[in-house]
Amino acid sequence: MDTVKELLQFMQPNQRLDLKAVTLTHVLGLTGTAEGKSAILSQDMLMAIFGLTYDENKTVSKDAVLTLINLTAEEEGAIKVFQLAKQVHPTFPIVEVAAKHICDDQSELADPWSMVLSNLTRVESLVHEILDILERDEQTLPRLAKAFAKLDYNKKKSKLHYLAPIFCNLTQVSRGRELCCHARYQLLDKLLPFASFEGSVVRRGGTIGILKNVCFDTVYHSVILNEQDNILVAILQPLCGPEEFSDADNELLPIELQYLPETKTREEDPDLRKMLLECLLQLCTTRRSREILRNKGAYEILREYHKWEAKVGKDSDCLLACENVVDILIKKEEEIGLDNYKTEVEVPAEQAEKFVQEDAAYVKSLLD
Repeated sequence: MDTVKELLQFMQPNQRLDLKAVTLTHVLGLTGTAEGKSAILSQDMLMAIFGLTYDENKTVSKDAVLTLINLTAEEEGAIKVFQLAKQVHPTFPIVEVAAKHICDDQSELADPWSMVLSNLTRVESLVHEILDILERDEQTLPRLAKAFAKLDYNKKKSKLHYLAPIFCNLTQVSRGRELCCHARYQLLDKLLPFASFEGSVVRRGGTIGILKNVCFDTVYHSVILNEQDNILVAILQPLCGPEEFSDADNELLPIELQYLPETKTREEDPDLRKMLLECLLQLCTTRRSREILRNKGAYEILREYHKWEAKVGKDSDCLLACENVVDILIKKEEEIGLDNYKTEVEVPAEQAEKFVQEDAAYVKSLLD
């Protein structure tokens, strides 16, 4: 696009404010199409956009960051922006700049920068390098966790909900999961309350995604199923409703899940309900974890949840995910005969496909 090249002259730091503002508004509009993005993702244009994120005028700097959000929305663009930020002269420390704004409680650009960092960290191939950058200053991760855990952290009305998907994306890799569970940072404990946060599905979903990623790693099952029950409660609580349990059943449940009020509702988003059920399925991998789940009343909660999902939620994927967990928990360990499902069971591909078809037919019969 020749037009894009012509725009560069109006995007210089010393250019008139009105010309910068109008030009950048036009560039931001171009990011709404694939052709426009392709034209903008050049070294010269990105260098100009990077520079305008520092502009003293808040409208200009915000539009520059909004442009970066759109450019990094897909994986190809995110990788190109990340790599070009290192190649321009002077280099543009995009991760450090994002983290600095997020941690600055006076920043008016904390939310858009958190969306940029969320887009970058979603690309798994970039996560290790981004973690390297975030760990250069040992205070950065704790500050990010603090900013996330305190709802009124930012004094300029930034909500910082996108910190949840940022941490979720970091836990795609084993190193991110290790940092999240490390006692030094206590990240997991700070994030837990937001698994049931009604104010934002982004914050809630990102938190549940963190739990799911950590649950996929059996090495952390002992951390998740700790004596305090706080992490298990965070997983089970969104699946609980207002149903009354017998005294015997209530005694099994963690104290936080006993005698819930009549106003208690379940997670409304079926994708998040499924993720929570997948957490429980992963926790069923080892015998020790299965026994803890049984002793903590997970089956009793899922029994009531299944009734609700079949009649009210009516999501076939959630029903099947629930039954996958229940099928394991209702069996005695002598019947299972395995200590670890992941290391001791291998299902042939053709048999797995048959199971998928049978499951789909069964769930359909429940909902019809």
